[in-house]
Amino acid sequence: MKTIPSKTTWVVLSAAVALALSALTGCKTPALTSTSTTQQSAVFNATPGGSGIGCSGTYTGLARMTNSAGTFFLTPPTNTIRGTFTDASGFAAPYVSVARVARNGGFSSWCDTNSVTFPVTNGAQYSLTVYVKSSLPPPTNGQPMTLKVTWQ
Repeated sequence: MKTIPSKTTWVVLSAAVALALSALTGCKTPALTSTSTTQQSAVFNATPGGSGIGCSGTYTGLARMTNSAGTFFLTPPTNTIRGTFTDASGFAAPYVSVARVARNGGFSSWCDTNSVTFPVTNGAQYSLTVYVKSSLPPPTNGQPMTLKVTWQ
């Protein structure tokens, strides 16, 4: 009775063969996608009755990520293909937020509850804002919120 190699065995063998062939032919193997994460404390600004564009709708306040110069547009690392922007503040229910990303110089924006993943264009800049939808508190005006962006 012959034993059939498992699926894992075939995957490992396929990877080994591909690596050996690339070495023999001088081809480079594709680089693995790298990840860069930035987490920052952003000040919450209470804005009762605020109204935003698109899915942010009405909100009770917001917090925005800033770049090293303190402005609101961030530039992803070169060759980034996507980003994920997250409200990592960890406030208890009934806290609800919407994470919104807007590309500078265009009409493209993406948003979703708490976290959003979006496509990235090389050389473009992005504004990253969290809109708090629930009644306050939490957070209170001026309270730090934890915002995080991961570039891939």
